[in-house]
Amino acid sequence: MSLSEPVALVGRLGGASRIGAIVVVEQAIDAYIAGYTRPDDRGIALDILLRDFARLRILEPDLDPFISEVEGYIDLLHRQLSRLAA
Repeated sequence: MSLSEPVALVGRLGGASRIGAIVVVEQAIDAYIAGYTRPDDRGIALDILLRDFARLRILEPDLDPFISEVEGYIDLLHRQLSRLAA
């Protein structure tokens, strides 16, 4: 999965029913980071997604609440990586 796919999904699904949309986006993020086997690489990939979502906030301010939910999921993934590294 390319980097732009999770970000593009948020752009398309952000206005939809949040419950179903967040699950689809979480699955896209999981598929995206699955392409990185090393935890350090996964952390960098998650940081890149956060940067791109920050840009999307500027372009689509109406998606701010949805992007916040997605960023919360990315934070959870970061915490899991930290626990694995400890």
